[in-house]
Amino acid sequence: MNSETSSAPPVPARCDLIVRGDFVLPMTDGVPEIADGAVAVKAGAIVGVGTRARIEAAWRADDVIAGGIVLPGLVNTHGHAGMTLYRGLGDDMPLMEWLTGFVWPAEKRFTTPENVALGTRLAVAEMLATGTTTFADMYFFEDRVGRVCADAGMRVLLGQAVIGFATPDAPNSGEAIRRGERLVHEWKGHPLVRVSAALHAVYTLTPALMREGAASAAAWGIPIQIHCSETRKEVEDCLREHGVTPPRLMADTGVLREGTILAHGVHLTDDDVRLVLDHGAGVALNPESNLKLGSGIPDIDRLLATGMKLGLGTDGAASNNDLDLWDAVRLAATLPKGLRENPTAVPAAQAVRMATRGGAELLGMESIVGTLEPGKRADLCVIDTEGLSHLPLYHPLSQLAYATRGNDVVHTVVNGRVVYRDRKHTTIDVAALRAEVRALAPQIAAVCRRA
Repeated sequence: MNSETSSAPPVPARCDLIVRGDFVLPMTDGVPEIADGAVAVKAGAIVGVGTRARIEAAWRADDVIAGGIVLPGLVNTHGHAGMTLYRGLGDDMPLMEWLTGFVWPAEKRFTTPENVALGTRLAVAEMLATGTTTFADMYFFEDRVGRVCADAGMRVLLGQAVIGFATPDAPNSGEAIRRGERLVHEWKGHPLVRVSAALHAVYTLTPALMREGAASAAAWGIPIQIHCSETRKEVEDCLREHGVTPPRLMADTGVLREGTILAHGVHLTDDDVRLVLDHGAGVALNPESNLKLGSGIPDIDRLLATGMKLGLGTDGAASNNDLDLWDAVRLAATLPKGLRENPTAVPAAQAVRMATRGGAELLGMESIVGTLEPGKRADLCVIDTEGLSHLPLYHPLSQLAYATRGNDVVHTVVNGRVVYRDRKHTTIDVAALRAEVRALAPQIAAVCRRA
């Protein structure tokens, strides 16, 4: 008698979460999209990416969420989270007038540890609700920023601001540098919180302070964030005072090095670009803030062509005035087209890449986030494509670059934790947050009116 033995199908392994999408965009090389796809998550890490049929044959999850487009969480490479409390107060002013006549005086009065924590909670809530899972911060009382992010489940690169005069949290730059050192020790090994040295700018620091800050960052093994060539006046003043452009001054003082994050880079010369490339640094582009402050328009397509590390940022809510990174994606894709009269200048895929994988590379986090692939941490967002502006949907990447808004985000996952589900926060009490912000706002407004 001839008999056959048939093996039973393999039993699916258990995982914590499966994320389904009409399209999954891994943002990895050679895999533009997966139709009817899914991502499996276990212990905070991605363990499977593929078609829904393949993933669900291999995995059984305790939780499932779904939507139209699944992609890596957005990475906001420049901002000042605590400044959400100053949103809309100092609009329509040139940058230096805005800083010296409004922002710095307001911060002197209201930038307290408690208010920074409150403003950061507001910023984190806004970013999570619009699909951002990681952000780079540059502000004061960064210990409070780290605690808010750890509690809310947000990935962050802290940046204790170092400025050449007294600030709300430090009587001098030396104390600001020491605060940065304490941050390094406090957050060492944390799964969500990393630390950088945030040297403010060439116009607020002497070369000696820049050298000191750069040496400290090197000793601690952390990256540097610094504003760079944001306005034409900044460049002209630097040339007049130091005889060199801001990037050259940064190179001469040790600030410009591998992993340095230059915020803005609107007015970079060809020599500046070569310096940035030669030193392994990159630029956090903030096109919306640059437009609003009249700072100019960065040469996004020119910088992309060099292979430079580029990410997108919102800047702070006082100079944008929102933290929806999708606005930056759209501007990054469209501004160069108009400037060059060339509709191919920055394709949609490159704009979305800057907001995800590119941002992770700029912040030195490319080994853990920025793409959807096994082994990476599970940071992702899910876009609802049922809205009228998403119909019909032919090309997911184009849809993301040109049609998506922050309120299209339906779920956000950070480190495998669903922190925003069905358009509701799971880690932040939004009602209490609203009440606290609304109670404080009249006090800020009253002082600013008197000023």
